[in-house]
Amino acid sequence: MNLEQFEGNDQENMQITMMKISHLYFEKIFQQLIDTEVHPGQLPMIRLLGEGSGLSQHEIAARLRIKPPTVNVSIKRMEKAGFVERRSDEADTRVNKIFLTQKGMEFHKKMRMVVQQNESVLLQGFTESEVCLLKRFFEQIIRNLEEMPTKITKTR
Repeated sequence: MNLEQFEGNDQENMQITMMKISHLYFEKIFQQLIDTEVHPGQLPMIRLLGEGSGLSQHEIAARLRIKPPTVNVSIKRMEKAGFVERRSDEADTRVNKIFLTQKGMEFHKKMRMVVQQNESVLLQGFTESEVCLLKRFFEQIIRNLEEMPTKITKTR
């Protein structure tokens, strides 16, 4: 996608800047993951599963704010690659919990280190107070995005 096609003039609006940052970030992450069996979109699930005990597919979907079919596809791929496994819930055998395997846990640990290294590069040239302010700005943007309408209103 050519992001410049959305620009109406030489002055970049904030949305274009955010799209460029997001695109470039995921491009770099994709390159870092090229020799693994993990897609960048699966990283949040690996992080989530690496933080504690197993979760159901429904819990994963709710926490990551993604649709259950998307979770199901990712789990199948990561299961095939040996990163996750399903286990019956001890309290309710109708429910499967998803856990990281040893391979998944090792990958989670490695990715935590990579994330720290990436963050160090991302924040080069910023002071500690600028980083705090930037984080606050991003948190506000997230809150604002949560309030953004999901449908475009018709204009006449």
